[in-house]
Amino acid sequence: MFFNRKFVALAALLAVFSASVFAKVVDKTIAVVNGEAIMSSEFDKAVMPVLEQYKTSVPESELSDEKIKEFKTKLLDQMVDDRILKQQAKKDKIRVSKRDVEQGVKEVRSRFPSETEFQGELKKEGLTSLQFEKRIEDQLMVMKLIEQEIKSKLSQPAEGDVKKLYDQIQGKIEGKKLGLDKKEEDELETLAKLFNRVSSEQVRAKHILVTIDKNATMAEKSAALAKIKKVQKELKGGADFSELAKKYSDDPGSKNRGGDLGYFAKGDMVPEFEKAAFSLQVGQVSEPVLTDFGYHIIKVDEKKASKRLSFEDAQNDLKQYLYQKSAQVKYEEYLKGLRAKSSIKINSQD
Repeated sequence: MFFNRKFVALAALLAVFSASVFAKVVDKTIAVVNGEAIMSSEFDKAVMPVLEQYKTSVPESELSDEKIKEFKTKLLDQMVDDRILKQQAKKDKIRVSKRDVEQGVKEVRSRFPSETEFQGELKKEGLTSLQFEKRIEDQLMVMKLIEQEIKSKLSQPAEGDVKKLYDQIQGKIEGKKLGLDKKEEDELETLAKLFNRVSSEQVRAKHILVTIDKNATMAEKSAALAKIKKVQKELKGGADFSELAKKYSDDPGSKNRGGDLGYFAKGDMVPEFEKAAFSLQVGQVSEPVLTDFGYHIIKVDEKKASKRLSFEDAQNDLKQYLYQKSAQVKYEEYLKGLRAKSSIKINSQD
């Protein structure tokens, strides 16, 4: 018995020691920026959630080893850029007030339904409250640097430039040949699609969702249907739609807003949901609608008829677009200059 206890204690000690050694071996330096290291553990912590999101948002053909390696390289480049900007902010002695940091922390906290979930996210990222506050402070310092070096030196676009862009977009919508290069044509194509979306018929709706897993059993599907029918019965009995959404809906993005999805146009939602929503009159509530997400009950609150977007309607948004475009060009030039003056070493990740 004594031997067994000694063996267990020794095994536990070796396990701890091995884990410590293993961590030191695995956690290698993958980049050095002006003498400051970026460790593989830091990179992995940053890349994993973004990579998971990337994997769910692109076709299978985009998930080759080569594509994923390219994706990781871009993320590492961004981490290098972030480090350079943070270093420059410190070099320029940029300071942010404690009040601004507290406001930043408060703003992030408000995105979580409860303090418990916020603390859970910190734990998942391996951050203490002080480390999180420091991250917010660093982000605010960089934002202040960009404001100081870029945005404060930009002027608002001239009205003539805004009107020219509007006319080009309308020309694109009408199928006119504009004689622009491919990049400009692609840019206008994107803006034309946005114009069409904003000017097309739209509805503002609420919904209550009872989710069904894609691998659900017949019993689970029957339970979901029974639940949505129970909700429907309460609605027909005079219950408030928003309150029932808060109580029953499985959609985390809308349930706390009483199921409100805001305005959406055709093409924004899955076909079954869209067909039902656009066929309802204002104030009308649908029968249960089955989509890949589960069962929905939909209520339409408002409708907007399609209309041509006038220059007056689009002017402010286009002005902001041109301003942001100019700011992006200046930002890239500024960052390129900082990179040129920096010592950057990237180690192989293989």
